[in-house]
Amino acid sequence: MYKKAQTIQPWLTEVHQALHRIPELDRDLPETTAYVTERLDEMGVPHFACAGGLVAELAGEPGAPVVALRADMDALPVTEATGLPQASRHAGKMHACGHDAHMACALGALRLLRGEGKRAATLRVLFQPAEETDGGAAKMIEAGALDGVSSALCLHVASSLAVGQIGVISGPARGASDMFNVTLRGRGCHGAYPHLGADVVAGGAQIISALQLLVSRETSPLDPAVLTVGRFAAGTARNIIPDSAGFEGIVRTLDPATRARMAARVRELVGGMAAALRLSAEVEFIEGYPALINDAEVAEAVRRAGARELGAENVIAPPCPQLGVDDFACIAERVPGCYVDLGARRPGGAEEPLHSPRFYPDEGCLPVGAALIAAWAQSQA
Repeated sequence: MYKKAQTIQPWLTEVHQALHRIPELDRDLPETTAYVTERLDEMGVPHFACAGGLVAELAGEPGAPVVALRADMDALPVTEATGLPQASRHAGKMHACGHDAHMACALGALRLLRGEGKRAATLRVLFQPAEETDGGAAKMIEAGALDGVSSALCLHVASSLAVGQIGVISGPARGASDMFNVTLRGRGCHGAYPHLGADVVAGGAQIISALQLLVSRETSPLDPAVLTVGRFAAGTARNIIPDSAGFEGIVRTLDPATRARMAARVRELVGGMAAALRLSAEVEFIEGYPALINDAEVAEAVRRAGARELGAENVIAPPCPQLGVDDFACIAERVPGCYVDLGARRPGGAEEPLHSPRFYPDEGCLPVGAALIAAWAQSQA
């Protein structure tokens, strides 16, 4: 299948670059949806709108199971700095997370399987919006996109791996995430007379520092957890201690018990320290995505397909899960699923991370991804 996929490299590149030029955000994806629809129509693949995205389904052998592929569609609010001729045409928007490549791989897999007759499982592709925002997967699930599906696959480009390599792990693959917003209230005063007030800035700084103790002194070093405060807002002038301040953060974990404990302890620590510092605190905790758990059987099927197409030496076992999050976790909660890293590092160039304004995958990854999806679908018939 990989050799066949390599013959459509020019087509895959054309599709990828066309999508790269038209990045759109969240659920506002008219150009992207129109382009994907046009390509599906060209191939004669049935499709329908679903919860702001598209569902395409290519029938396989009679009686074969239905397997799903998630292909995210949305881009990021990033100003592109690649300098490429196919750079974003939309100011302040960029496919900096490779979702354009994911869509190209999905369309490529449908094209490959369409030429193989019925010798595969039925492949249902979920072209999903809002992966980068509030999670489009859950809405598609609610709308029935997984009805009748036996297993699911998701590919994500990875600049940590070379083109031709894939990374597959069994068990926990990505973290759970929960967000928190804290509002502190004190007593404003002149900066020369801090004893007359209750300082939310100094107090907030102490609380933020103390939150790190929840990881370093209350969580086992063998139990992955990260707490990040990325925003702190307070005040209007350097010589005025303000009445209020606020900060926002995110907690990432793998273990459900650790996740629950961290949520409780953030509330306790913030409230307790605020009181000790003569402040009041409001803590809003927002539950995010669950941990993404790769099913062992689906992961093994992907490994076998990868070994056949790419060689066993190119099927890499990541040494540990990552604490980045992806709402494919919601799909993998409902049906057995597997999240796969797709090698996309550009040879000889700097390894730009995802979400960088200079990120651009090596387009040699496109036939690899298309072939892997198609080979996996065939193996499930």
